[in-house]
Amino acid sequence: MQHADDLKTFITDSTSGEPRVRPLRPPAPVRVESIVDPRDTHVEIRTPRLRLRPLNENDRSDFCAVYEQNRAHLERFLPLGSADQPSSEIFERQLDLTLAGDETGKAFRRIATDLETGAMVGAFNFVVIRRGLEWDADTSCWLAKGHTGRGLAAEGLGALLAYAFADLPTGLGIHAVNGFIAPDNTASQALAMGFGFQKIPNAQTHLTVGDRWQVHEMWTLPITRWQGVAS
Repeated sequence: MQHADDLKTFITDSTSGEPRVRPLRPPAPVRVESIVDPRDTHVEIRTPRLRLRPLNENDRSDFCAVYEQNRAHLERFLPLGSADQPSSEIFERQLDLTLAGDETGKAFRRIATDLETGAMVGAFNFVVIRRGLEWDADTSCWLAKGHTGRGLAAEGLGALLAYAFADLPTGLGIHAVNGFIAPDNTASQALAMGFGFQKIPNAQTHLTVGDRWQVHEMWTLPITRWQGVAS
């Protein structure tokens, strides 16, 4: 995982079509290009190896194939549907959630593809964004089993956090990011701790995992701690 002192966001100017380069502060553990297509309203985030972009209808066959290959892999901690639910239905729900999140600003869901090959490798999401007295978001992510162990989870999550904590309009202007992690999900705990997330004592909730309820512990990362970790 590389450290960049000059993290930048590349935003395409809607009038000239030329990229405007502005620094993202604070520095983050990955280099990110946040690209706004002037023909669309969606935001893409790019890291050295990943492209984080919205799911679209053209992804149906690839998504279904990847999900079927990883259904058992995801079953333990983050199934996207019930055990017998067709992958086509799961895709349609994920697509609807992505579109609704972008339209309302209440979520930010991005599929992750390999920057060189275009292969779908996972997803990095803010499943809920709350804008009240404080702006915070709940995050979740997953990687296909053939792409674990390469540092991609840290690269993708780091990019997502950098975009979240950057001030508007460069980023989302979020003040804190939360994650809900099962007590035996040690890989996700290690990933969270690497970015400065801390477990909140006695803060547990029951979340549905497929067709069952499972205890999850709340971890949180305020922007002040992110600034300390990323600097």
